[in-house]
Amino acid sequence: MKGSFIENASLGKNKWWHYALSIFSVVVVVAILNIIVRQALPDIKQLFPDSDFGKGLFTYSLVLVIFGLALFAFLLVASKLHQRPKMSFISTKGTFSWRQYIIGFVAWGSLLFIGSTIFDYQKLEDFVTNFNFYQFASLFLLGFVAIGVQSFFEELVVRGYLLQGMHLLIKKVVTLVILNSLVFGVLHFGYGIESFLSSWVFGVAFAVIVMLQNRIEFVSGAHNANNLILSIIFLDLSEASNEAFSWQIDWGYFSIHVFSLLILVGLVYKFLRKSQRI
Repeated sequence: MKGSFIENASLGKNKWWHYALSIFSVVVVVAILNIIVRQALPDIKQLFPDSDFGKGLFTYSLVLVIFGLALFAFLLVASKLHQRPKMSFISTKGTFSWRQYIIGFVAWGSLLFIGSTIFDYQKLEDFVTNFNFYQFASLFLLGFVAIGVQSFFEELVVRGYLLQGMHLLIKKVVTLVILNSLVFGVLHFGYGIESFLSSWVFGVAFAVIVMLQNRIEFVSGAHNANNLILSIIFLDLSEASNEAFSWQIDWGYFSIHVFSLLILVGLVYKFLRKSQRI
């Protein structure tokens, strides 16, 4: 492993077609899975309770299968093509740090919960009113694994693989972070301009954290908390996925989102960057 995370890109083989084929393999796997799922969807849905709880279980199960196989395919193909250890896409160390993952989950989860409560207290009230411990525990545990796989996959590809690969062409760190974050923002553009801007800022903050830590475990845990908390308490996943494109921006919510990300980056810089013994 290299001393700097983004310099891990110089390990192994790095022809342009290695990157194209790695990404293409994921697209193919996801496309095939979507075709299979669409065909079997009516039968699969019958296995789950006909309720909001059952809908949540179904959604998380679907996410786990699709992104789990996509993650497996990507790691297998990318490591073989580039002839690099799989951990080189994750960290400069040889082992996965669950400690950093959990710290990231708790840190961003706390900031996100506070910010979302301020601007969408009604959703929290509805959640408390309809709270069922068994259903919540079941959804949380399944969601932690399913959303964890999905969010880790995104971090691995965008702020691991692509960030390293782009560094081969872009040496200026500021330019690298901005462009890498634009990729992440564009992936969320279909939900509206606010989604694009929020995702871009999210990407900038998380790319900076990766640079500070030389690893993606912390941001993977934080990303898991982001998607899991929103989906369990503040959003309906099925409704959010079908939401139409919007040009509207809630500047109050966007501002607190940016402020929360600044706090997160500040906490990492102060206590959890690589120069600290973590």
